[in-house]
Amino acid sequence: MTKVHKSKQSKSTDAIAASVEKLYNKSAPLLVAEALLLGIIAIFMAFKPLAVLTTLMFVLGCGLILFGLYRAIAGFVAARPYGGGWVDVIFGLVNVVLGVLFLVYPAGSMIALLYVFLVLFLFKALRALIFAINMARARFGHWVFDLVVALALCALAIALLFWPMAGAVAVVYWLAITMLFYAAADVYMFIELRQLKKAVDD
Repeated sequence: MTKVHKSKQSKSTDAIAASVEKLYNKSAPLLVAEALLLGIIAIFMAFKPLAVLTTLMFVLGCGLILFGLYRAIAGFVAARPYGGGWVDVIFGLVNVVLGVLFLVYPAGSMIALLYVFLVLFLFKALRALIFAINMARARFGHWVFDLVVALALCALAIALLFWPMAGAVAVVYWLAITMLFYAAADVYMFIELRQLKKAVDD
């Protein structure tokens, strides 16, 4: 092997090492911080699901109030010179009222919001059931699987109508588990990145 070839190989190795070092210094702290943050939030959500739901209602209420004020003011400004925009004013005021209700009555607003989503979910499940029945009559496709899934969705929707808070708490637990998976993925990437840096340094 010539000196020129050795020199090129050494420069290439140094460039790779520098690139890995830069990647490690930039990404490792972010991965650790993100894993810790997601892990802490996930544990809090798992042990305090009702507190999380109350916080979400507070944030949603504040968001509705700010959005409603913006729409109302923008609609009022547009209504003055041109005579229109009153629909935006009314829509904005409705959002402000809803936001205030979310802040004053978080539990009742949460249940009402859950029922809205559950009714929509029930309609979706009934549509799936009608489709599965039609497929069963025609004996076409995976009609048995479609029918079982549709019946399960309808049963779940009806059960959640009677116990809406159970569904809300289940969603919080699902989000907590998802965050734990993301935190574990960050830890795994940090370990892999650390091993890569060690291999390059050696």
